[in-house]
Amino acid sequence: MVVVIGILLALLVAGLVLLVASVMSGSSEHESPWRTFKAGWAARGQTDEVDEAPPVDLKLLEFLAVTSDAGDGYLHPEELGEGLLHARDRAVRVLPGARRA
Repeated sequence: MVVVIGILLALLVAGLVLLVASVMSGSSEHESPWRTFKAGWAARGQTDEVDEAPPVDLKLLEFLAVTSDAGDGYLHPEELGEGLLHARDRAVRVLPGARRA
């Protein structure tokens, strides 16, 4: 019985999401979410023929050598430390009763 109630509740929430999405997309340029859902439901059994490329055997080291970036790394510890200090200072100012260490 609990499972049935859970399923019905999930369906009700899904319907509400579709209703809210259709109301929020007031522009007539795009299809409504309901029409998109119905088109997807109608096409659920259809599959398009897709040309698949043959798999490529590549060792991990070769892949990393080809895709590596020669520039700086994304994460700089100094910048991370500065950001954490600024965040801590802002949090101390906002929190009541907090004091600086």
